[in-house]
Amino acid sequence: MGTLADEAHQANRLADLAITDSTIATVQNLAGALGISTRTVNRLTTKYVGLSPYTMIRRRRLQEATEWIRDNPDETLADVAVRYGFVDQAHLSREARTLLGLTLTDYRMRTIRP
Repeated sequence: MGTLADEAHQANRLADLAITDSTIATVQNLAGALGISTRTVNRLTTKYVGLSPYTMIRRRRLQEATEWIRDNPDETLADVAVRYGFVDQAHLSREARTLLGLTLTDYRMRTIRP
């Protein structure tokens, strides 16, 4: 691949894509976007970022979904789940409990704007 600086730069590019590009839904998408293998993606992000690429993508998807829930309180959680690529509402809800530590109902209640 190159020098450590090259690897670190590549890892930063990977992390940036994983957390900002909503078209990146899988580690394979991330690898394809940069023309490298999924093994290299996993190695670089784990070594330089400290998170797996899958974890970064999960967090971004959940962030996008929760922002949508906050801004569109009348939309059903099932519709939000489909919109952001979760298998179903239960999958979205599990991710929220795991990563946010609260249910989506609690999240909605905390983010209701007067």
